[in-house]
Amino acid sequence: MQKTKIMKAIIIEDEFYPRETLKQKLAENHPDIQVVATCENAENGLIEILRQQPDLLFLDIQLPEKNGLWLAEQLHTLACETFAPPSVIFTTAYTDSHYLLEAFRLSAVDYLVKPIQIEGLKNAIEKVKKNRAENLPPQSLSTIFDNQKLLKFKNFGGLILLKAEDIAYIEADGNYAILYLASGEKEDIFERLGEIEKRLPAEIFVRADRSIILNRTLIRQINTKKSIVTLAAQTAKFDVKLSENGIKILREK
Repeated sequence: MQKTKIMKAIIIEDEFYPRETLKQKLAENHPDIQVVATCENAENGLIEILRQQPDLLFLDIQLPEKNGLWLAEQLHTLACETFAPPSVIFTTAYTDSHYLLEAFRLSAVDYLVKPIQIEGLKNAIEKVKKNRAENLPPQSLSTIFDNQKLLKFKNFGGLILLKAEDIAYIEADGNYAILYLASGEKEDIFERLGEIEKRLPAEIFVRADRSIILNRTLIRQINTKKSIVTLAAQTAKFDVKLSENGIKILREK
């Protein structure tokens, strides 16, 4: 009977609860992964990585002082015949993703959105094992995000990543735009509406007016008398005013 190979892992996460929760999920669901260290910041993490030589690294992007991308860059630079960097799984949250623009030029096996789900964790670890078994190079983060069908928008912090269903509608604001999210929140986007439209899946979004793009899957009512279209998401409702021509375009489409 072939003995299961133990993989050494390090978790770098500054918040206690996400760090301990991930450690517990690994212990309960992945006994072949041994967490040899946990760190709260990137600099201590780098020391532990060089000391422990782990196979796998769970790396939070937002860390105090030096962030996770700084650490990933150091590992990328230090790679040589005597030091093979660990496989990296980034951990992040959509709304806290403004550092990810820099991450596109780095490599990772996968990324996990906090709070980390058991199924997502399992899939990411399976990718690590497959890549190591076949000696495959890591995917770029941009490829991973494309596979996850995430839409990228430039905001004040740098970048925000969203799924199509997260967006109710988009409204032009001069040379910029405003994202109205299905959660009821808003995001200021530093891009023109026309540029945004080019990246949106046409089967989901429709340009219903000169200054409005709607998520057609959320349309619940079209009031032709008042030229208002009602969008309904799980946690928010929107009444969007259109021009008469906008209503006409919307009904035709």
